[in-house]
Amino acid sequence: MKPTNNLQSRCAKWVCGVMLAAHLGAQIPTALAGDVELIKQYPIEEPLFTQGLELNSKQELILGTGLKGESKLGIFNLETGELDSAVDLPADYFGEGLTHTDQYLWQMTWREKIALKRDPETFEVLEEVPMETEGWGLCYDKVNKCLWRSDGTNKLYKHDPETFEQLDVIEITRDGKKFSKLNELEWVDGVLYANRLYDDYIYKIDLEKAEVIDRYDLRPIVEETLTDEQIAQIDSLNGIAHVEGDRFYVTGKLYPYLYEVTLK
Repeated sequence: MKPTNNLQSRCAKWVCGVMLAAHLGAQIPTALAGDVELIKQYPIEEPLFTQGLELNSKQELILGTGLKGESKLGIFNLETGELDSAVDLPADYFGEGLTHTDQYLWQMTWREKIALKRDPETFEVLEEVPMETEGWGLCYDKVNKCLWRSDGTNKLYKHDPETFEQLDVIEITRDGKKFSKLNELEWVDGVLYANRLYDDYIYKIDLEKAEVIDRYDLRPIVEETLTDEQIAQIDSLNGIAHVEGDRFYVTGKLYPYLYEVTLK
C-alpha cells in the first residue's frame, strides 16, 4: 500500500509479480483471457495515488487518493486532468476505496480501519464507523442492497449500506485455492471486477460461486502508452469505474493517464 517511486522498486515488484504468477500458475490458468480494448486515454495533470474510482448518478467521476497527509477526494475532470472540488482527509488518515449508494458516499481508510459516511453532494463527513479489519476496496451491490469490502486478503465483507454494519463474509477462490490481495472493487450486474495489489490484471468474480471466472490483461495498454521512465514511476493498477455495457474507466496509483476501455 506504500508508494514506490523509483525504477529499482518498480522492477522488484515486477519480479515479485512474475514469481507470484508462477507460484499461482494452477490458480490462474491462461484460459482466463478476457479481451481488453483501449478506447481513449485521458492525461492526469498531477500524480494521484488513486485508491477509489466511481461514477456517480450525475456521471461525475469521483476519485479518492491515499497516503497520509495527502489523501483527498474530488471529482476528476476528464477535460483538464485535474481533481476538482477536492476535500482533504485528516492528516493522519490514509484514504482507500470508495463507493456510492442510493443515499451516501462511503470512503474508507487503510490501517485506521474507519469508514467515512459522506454527503454525496458536499462530501461532508456525516459519520465515522469503525471496521474490524483494514479498508482496501469498496463497491455497492445494487441488487442485494449491500456493500462489499476487501481488506487485502481473499475475503470479501458484506456491509449494510446505511450503517456499515458487517453482515457476512465470503472467501474468494480460484480452482479451490485462496485468491488473496484483493483491492479496488466494482460491482456490475451481479459480478465484481477487482484489482489485486501489484498486479496488472483486472479479475472478474462470480459472487454466488465466490470464485474468479475471468481476467483482463492491462499490461499491453500500459506498455503501449507509457515510456520506460513513466513505467518506473507508477505503482499498482488501482481504480475501476463502470460506465455502461462493457465500458470502464481504469487507472492506477501515480499513473499519468486514466483509460477508457472495454472489458469483453
